[in-house]
Amino acid sequence: MQVLFAQPSYFKSDSTSSITLSTSYFDLLRSKNSTSNTLISLKKTSAEFQSNFKYNRLFISLENERNILQIENSGSHLQFKTGLTINRLMVEDEAQFKPFAIGLFLRGNQIRSVSTIDYGVNFGFENSFHWFEKFLVGYSSYSFPWIFDLKYEDSRIDINNMTNLSKVFYLLRIHPEVKTDLTFQYEKYLSKKNKNENPTFEVEDQSTGSVTNFTLNNSTFKIPVEISFAHGQGESFLDFIYAWNSFSQSSMNNLLFNKVKIVSRETNDYKWFPSFSTSYDFYKGSVVGNIQSWPFTSVLTSLIANRLNYRLTGHVYLFTFETKKRFTFSNFSVQPELSIYQILPEFTLDNWQPSYLVFGVKDFTRNILPIRKAIIGKLSLIASYQFDSFSVSVECGQFIPLKTIKKELPSSGSTPGIVITSAQPSKIDGGRWITIGLSAGF
Repeated sequence: MQVLFAQPSYFKSDSTSSITLSTSYFDLLRSKNSTSNTLISLKKTSAEFQSNFKYNRLFISLENERNILQIENSGSHLQFKTGLTINRLMVEDEAQFKPFAIGLFLRGNQIRSVSTIDYGVNFGFENSFHWFEKFLVGYSSYSFPWIFDLKYEDSRIDINNMTNLSKVFYLLRIHPEVKTDLTFQYEKYLSKKNKNENPTFEVEDQSTGSVTNFTLNNSTFKIPVEISFAHGQGESFLDFIYAWNSFSQSSMNNLLFNKVKIVSRETNDYKWFPSFSTSYDFYKGSVVGNIQSWPFTSVLTSLIANRLNYRLTGHVYLFTFETKKRFTFSNFSVQPELSIYQILPEFTLDNWQPSYLVFGVKDFTRNILPIRKAIIGKLSLIASYQFDSFSVSVECGQFIPLKTIKKELPSSGSTPGIVITSAQPSKIDGGRWITIGLSAGF
């Protein structure tokens, strides 16, 4: 078999183009204990084409993704299962008409029997010879379906519902000095009216959120450094409706995250020095809601029975350190990477049932995450070989649990009326991935 790459006539003779084929598998989590089983995995295959001519760029990609998420809990009689096959075709085009710049984005998604279209446009100007380098404003629209099977005790629901989300963003970049630039980006997310694909079941959601990001690049020193800060916040309200009866509501309030990251890149002045990055992340939020075990009944029935209330609150501190170094031997290169994650979680899940209509409380249970601190390592390796006109690469990695420190939980007797439990010990495996890629330039 012979594969030939030629320069199409509709691309400029001095442009650079490439084609990349890749396939990957991520075995994220397999967990099992006496009461629950969990399985999460992801497979992805993609083909990408990219062409660059001066300041213009064309990018086309075709993706096939298969994901699986299964949760079974015999204690709560809950079975959750979803497995989607997603096909995506995406086209991005960026062009400059000095000093103006425009970008277009179009993506088609096929998820089971549901087809969606995502699109976006941004417009602004760019002038690399002026300290006021770049300004862009853009709008994007996204659609994604809710497709999964939910079973609780004797009830079963096939969910097929569409959520629409819009995004507005602003980007500003300045460089007060030749080797220093500052980028500010703001994104605002808003949910739009749902499209109901199931005549019996629907989900109404109202969600808002925003993300602000500052990035400082400084290459004045011999080792270039990038410092970034991100802040995000949002809230969401979900109402699950069956046969025009609301059977479950969830409110996610005070969702926020902060992130500070410092990155150094490899430099020719110190070829022995590896690149590294360190970051601090903070996530916080709460979810309050209820679920009815039999949503096919009237509102009166839901007031006196078959309703479970829950409240999940918590926060996570995450400290990360990563370092990597690329070694090149003729046409062969290898890049090992070592990462360390320190996680400080704090989560509490309360659940209870109404006893007298909706005014009383019974069977109150508080489940506290028994982990005070966890340290996880990650080892990954990227190896590639460059032939005359194409290259082959392999990437693999594994997350490794290094240390776990548990907390002392209060006994149920010290808190009257509350049963305090902790998560059951589980056999956990997963956290590994492999990616194989083939790239050709012409």
